[in-house]
Amino acid sequence: MKDFFDKCEAFFSDNKTFGEGERHLAADIFSNVSPPGNAGPWMECDGRRVLQFSTNDYLGLAMHPEVRARAVEIVEQYGICSPMGSRLMTGTTDYHIELERKMAQFKRCESAVTFASGAMAMMGTLISLAGARDLLILDERAHASLILGAKASGAKLLFFRHNDVAHLESILERTADEHPSRAIVVDGVYSMDGDLGPLAEIAGLKKKYHARLIVDDAHGTGVFGEEGRGTAAHLGVEPAVDIHLGTFSKAIGTIGGFAAGDATVIEFVRYHAPTYIFTKAMPLVVVAATLVALDLLQNADDRRRTLWSNCRYLQQALKAKGLDLGRTESPITPIQLQGNDALYIADKLRKVYGIWVSPVVYPAISLGRSIIRVIPTAQHTEDDLDRLVDGLAEIRGAMVLGSMPVN
Repeated sequence: MKDFFDKCEAFFSDNKTFGEGERHLAADIFSNVSPPGNAGPWMECDGRRVLQFSTNDYLGLAMHPEVRARAVEIVEQYGICSPMGSRLMTGTTDYHIELERKMAQFKRCESAVTFASGAMAMMGTLISLAGARDLLILDERAHASLILGAKASGAKLLFFRHNDVAHLESILERTADEHPSRAIVVDGVYSMDGDLGPLAEIAGLKKKYHARLIVDDAHGTGVFGEEGRGTAAHLGVEPAVDIHLGTFSKAIGTIGGFAAGDATVIEFVRYHAPTYIFTKAMPLVVVAATLVALDLLQNADDRRRTLWSNCRYLQQALKAKGLDLGRTESPITPIQLQGNDALYIADKLRKVYGIWVSPVVYPAISLGRSIIRVIPTAQHTEDDLDRLVDGLAEIRGAMVLGSMPVN
């Protein structure tokens, strides 16, 4: 490889990545234009109604009338882009301070800081807190933003096998003398497989080996625990988590991210996180809408019950059809497939059945496997779920998984 860009063509020409015709199919699927109004179960696409299972609007708050009304009110008063500065310049308003106060209260922490996106929260927090003298121990399936932040921090990195507590303990034990300053970094809910991190066991190891615990609960916040406080609340280990990370773009239904923890730690993050300092603040319209959505989320027990009812119904129906959902313990419903079969199935569902699902292929997951990642929400009906199950069953009956594509 002589030229800087040789790697690009090599990636696509390597038959291990895409078979004949699969590159163009992937480009068609992943570059397909999604209509702007895609927050609900049904959306308009190419002149027809399409049933979608691809967004993370778990509770249906993104299009809630109160959230939308507040956004309109703020836009009329302040415009779309206000405030125009970064947070340490002219980008901090009373609204930002109020959102951070409420997030800290919601997560039962002393303080919180918000970022323009969830990925910025994950990366910025790790970059600010970790350095050359520190050790970060990550689950091998930690979210990409955590891994990127960990690598950018300059800290020493070690990975333990996914959810393997014994492997984690062996790392903690053998690194105790050389690396006394260390943190364990895991997800509350793993975004591709839908399984939960064993936070209770990890919290025990954290205490035993004097480490810190950082949890990204992007997919747990709003879905698990009392008032939707997340996976740590669900598992009864909130106080053991030193930093709670998350996003507003899933169950809360807006955009942005947060880190919550002890006041001194969060203040340190404010002064050192490049993704907080060197970027524009969250737009006021988003902050105000998020404040409304957060209040709604904490009082959304009915929506959470509907979400979980839909989740159980869908997953039981898919399993009854012989589909492998892996180890999911959450609404994330990953249909496990071989090769790039997910591309063909997603294409068939969209074009023939009018159902929009998201295929996931390498390099987002390991080479040789793919998944159809389905997200049921509180807004879906049983008829919607049946339509998806029936479509998948018909396609599955028309192909031999892993050996021949859908024609």
